[in-house]
Amino acid sequence: MERAKWLLSRRRRGIRPEDGIVTAFRDGQVTLRENRRTEGFTNAIQEIGYQGIRKGDLVVHGMDGFAGAIGVADSDGKASPVVHAYTPNGNVDARYMAYTLRTMALSGYITTLAKGIRERSTAFDAPTLANVQLPVPPLREQRRIADFLDAETARIDEVSQRFRRLSDLAQERVRAIIDSAFAECGNESRVPVSAVCRAIVDCVNKTAPVSAETTPYKMIRTSNIRNGEVDLTNTFSVEKEVFTEWNRRGTPRSGDILFTREAPLGQVGMLRSDEKVFLGQRIMLYRANESRIRKELLLFNFLGSHMNRQLRTLGAGSLHEHMRVGDGLKLLVFCPPLGQQDALVMQIQEGRDASLRLFDLAQKQLALLSERRQALIVAAVTGQFDVTTASGRNVTEGVTV
Repeated sequence: MERAKWLLSRRRRGIRPEDGIVTAFRDGQVTLRENRRTEGFTNAIQEIGYQGIRKGDLVVHGMDGFAGAIGVADSDGKASPVVHAYTPNGNVDARYMAYTLRTMALSGYITTLAKGIRERSTAFDAPTLANVQLPVPPLREQRRIADFLDAETARIDEVSQRFRRLSDLAQERVRAIIDSAFAECGNESRVPVSAVCRAIVDCVNKTAPVSAETTPYKMIRTSNIRNGEVDLTNTFSVEKEVFTEWNRRGTPRSGDILFTREAPLGQVGMLRSDEKVFLGQRIMLYRANESRIRKELLLFNFLGSHMNRQLRTLGAGSLHEHMRVGDGLKLLVFCPPLGQQDALVMQIQEGRDASLRLFDLAQKQLALLSERRQALIVAAVTGQFDVTTASGRNVTEGVTV
């Protein structure tokens, strides 16, 4: 065991005009942002403090390192000041060190060391890392472990990629079903959404104070709204007084449609719970007037391609896409006669349910593969099996994660 400061040297390089932005993702990949995705990020207007990253650097994200944002860069580029780059000394393999630090992070150990002001915002800075005690077997052994894990995790990642594609296809099929159903409606049936429902907007420029204790009062954030659903399993609690103040425009209730105006723009879900909730920032609530439009049809309108086309036109912003509250009231939705709406809802729901079952199956398989991947890494870096004789199959039974 040795302290990290004797094993790793921090690098502070200047940036070059051709450097793209490198991001350390929570799954351990460190790559150019354009290689993964570009939506959902806030880009700096002035890149103050940005530093050069080189392929082969060990990269640690100071804020997300506790969640596994640690890995070896596969690209040259630049990163924000919160990202730290290191090169190992001659007795350390960078890949082995990345696997070891990620294991420490995902076990919760790094969270116990790091400085942070609130949950999910944990600072794992360079001085903290410098004092971490790390296991340092002989370099040859480190390379054997890293080679084994590179090969076996690549196999798991290949299978995971196929299930991710299956998930994407299931979602594409949902949209195709919705688009096909609305193709039967004429443009004359389109009306402003404000004509068929009322809207309750978020507290635009305020952040609700979060309670340190668990309470029955929950804040819905944009991250809780995805793919037509509102997931309340990961929310922040607040005190009753905050809940009352933030709901002064009206309390969300089951059947309401929640829509994200930003970060990211365009996610939508139906609230299907009567729990005590309120809207966080950048969310709009649409409550259907069911004498004009069925709430299910309102949801399907927001999931259709015709809504995406409107958002691309209305979305604005120099840093990232967002939609103004006023524009959120002008969105056009298909609103045929109620009898036709009931038939459309039944038609869409039947096809959507089948696709969502496929999507859920793929997501469960992805979760299992992720657990398998992490168990394999833990077993290898903690010496729970001999990588010189293991194939990666059936080697993690009984492994303590």
